[in-house]
Amino acid sequence: MPTDPRKLRSQRLRSVNYQGDALRLGMNWTEEDLDKPQVLVDSAYGMGHPGTFHFRPLIEEVSNGVFEVGGKPAVFTVSDICDGVAQAHEGMSYSLVSRDIMAAMIEIHALGHPHDGMVLISGNDKSVPAHLLAIARCNMPAIHLPGGTQLNAPDYVTSDQLWPMGMAVERGELSQEDFDQAQRVACPTCGACQFMGSASTGQVIAEALGLALPGSALVPAPLSQLLRYARATGKQVLNLIEEEITPRRILTREAFENAIIIHAAVGGSTNMLLHLPVIAREAGVEITIDDFDRIHRQVPVLANVKTTGRYPVEYFWYAGGVPAIMLELRDMLHLDCLTVTGKTLGENLQEIEHSRFFAERISYLNNVKASRREIIRPRSEPFGPDGGISVLRGNLAPGGAVIKAFSVPKEMHTHVGPARVFDYEEAALDALRDRQVTPGDVVVIRYEGPRANGM
Repeated sequence: MPTDPRKLRSQRLRSVNYQGDALRLGMNWTEEDLDKPQVLVDSAYGMGHPGTFHFRPLIEEVSNGVFEVGGKPAVFTVSDICDGVAQAHEGMSYSLVSRDIMAAMIEIHALGHPHDGMVLISGNDKSVPAHLLAIARCNMPAIHLPGGTQLNAPDYVTSDQLWPMGMAVERGELSQEDFDQAQRVACPTCGACQFMGSASTGQVIAEALGLALPGSALVPAPLSQLLRYARATGKQVLNLIEEEITPRRILTREAFENAIIIHAAVGGSTNMLLHLPVIAREAGVEITIDDFDRIHRQVPVLANVKTTGRYPVEYFWYAGGVPAIMLELRDMLHLDCLTVTGKTLGENLQEIEHSRFFAERISYLNNVKASRREIIRPRSEPFGPDGGISVLRGNLAPGGAVIKAFSVPKEMHTHVGPARVFDYEEAALDALRDRQVTPGDVVVIRYEGPRANGM
């Protein structure tokens, strides 16, 4: 705790609010608690989907960490929706806007009460960007705790594969029994989905920006290591309060460039192009799709993970996760960027390199007879020659269009075919089910971009 209580927002506001102390003493606060640094512990905890179902112990461990070093936690919750559950109906019209509403609620919690810092816990498609957005906006000492990933399913089945399988059942090409079995096993535990979709990418970006502790992105959710990260996060936020390290000292243009470099190397989701520029703008930094295009053309894909690659992201963490990617690309990164450890990115990597960080994780791969080099490729033998994202421009999209080029077969890099134009997603899905779309057709769905529902 700072020697001068006047540095603490919570203590300054106590002097002008004669009612606030009494209200908090009406629950489990003591008079001693009122004198401590106040930490908001806000999470996306809920019981609506597996991405947040396991958060209650994480909330408790963050709170324990705050208590352990002399702070007082205040727990709030704003739950999220799951994009996978929201798909194929009007639910997706609420997906992108939920990000902004969640960010606004975090801001309300952070500034509506006299907090000095905050820890935000999330792991899914829109909750992670919402939390990063709120961190940049509120600009009080903060750390993001990623919510982790599901364990892999039998035969490496993932829930996104159920879409083509479901279509195959409708066409009579797959039995209902086989489909039902895949549904039962696709999500065997809590956590984010096992592929490098929006949820996994968001966790990676939180760490790459320096807003999450090193190695904390994509921890397999059932592992006790995630609980230890939660405890460490609760303790570390007090150090940020003490040292007055605020997010905008971390979220520099160089930090965002680091994040885009890592985004390219893991073959991250295109949805991050909707989120990262907005987060940057809140921090006073201008990031455009041209920055993604420029950086992705220079950075190889190193992560051999689903959906494009072979392995679930659980194995990505075992292979060293974000720090392993960073060490491979160390000469491309801005190593002097500050992080939530209170140290620079370069200092973090040096400490990790000379610790047992990798040895402890890589030993898990012995169980599945996989090698680290298979999952996170060395830069000399990349999984792909350049990053996964390309920005296209032409008469169809004069303002630019984004494609995950790494996922497109080489034979499709140049293609001529009839355009099948739909004005909304449901019409396109109906045409697919009715076999009105044939191989070689170019499907165009209008009015579903970022100025509409964005999904």
